[in-house]
Amino acid sequence: MSIRVLELYPADLSLNGDVGNRTALVRRMRLAGIDVEELSYSPGDELPESADIVLIGTGTSSAVRSIAADVERIAPTLRAWSEAGVVIVAAGAGFHLLSTTLRLSATEVFPGAGVFAGSVDSSSKRIITEAFAIDSEFGLLIGTENHTSLYTGRPDQKALGRVRNGFGNGDGTEGARVHNSIGTHCHGPFLVLNPAVADSLIGVAAQRAGIDYRPGPEHADLDAVIDLARGILLAKVPAA
Repeated sequence: MSIRVLELYPADLSLNGDVGNRTALVRRMRLAGIDVEELSYSPGDELPESADIVLIGTGTSSAVRSIAADVERIAPTLRAWSEAGVVIVAAGAGFHLLSTTLRLSATEVFPGAGVFAGSVDSSSKRIITEAFAIDSEFGLLIGTENHTSLYTGRPDQKALGRVRNGFGNGDGTEGARVHNSIGTHCHGPFLVLNPAVADSLIGVAAQRAGIDYRPGPEHADLDAVIDLARGILLAKVPAA
């Protein structure tokens, strides 16, 4: 039994190193003795019949324009997977593409995949936060943000958390959560710097696949190194 990890558009949407999210998940699962099948999807491909974890990262506006039609084509499958409980992690532009609508300019509005119930306006001024901090159910999340977007989620949709330092969605909240899907503006990459989220998502995917996931001593050694990186960013977060 293996876990299938599918990364969408890795050649187009890895601007902020979000391919590291796949690396982090795969590394943690293999350290726990879990067999992992790594898959990638590019425009025009056919999606695999199934996936346990789906990842999508961020990219430029030109990259978004080039793949928007393909995202619309595969949207029904992505929505069905999310509703069935497949783990989906979408960062930056990937989060926006998996939302309901995405505005790049006054004349450019693209339909998103509809995994997350929210609209995105990516025509605002650029936001850069070196130490982007979010209070969440997973604890304090840390990373960076670099985007030009206002995200307006539906009132009944749960946010990933509340912003302690940074901009996030623009209303004090950050990201979105629905079923086992997470959308966020946080890079770092997100799952590298926040192993509590990685372990939680792996646990969900493993349970759905009938696999037992138990982090061990090697995970603790890895997390000790990650804590050093987290500490550098956390030291730059203003005191509450």
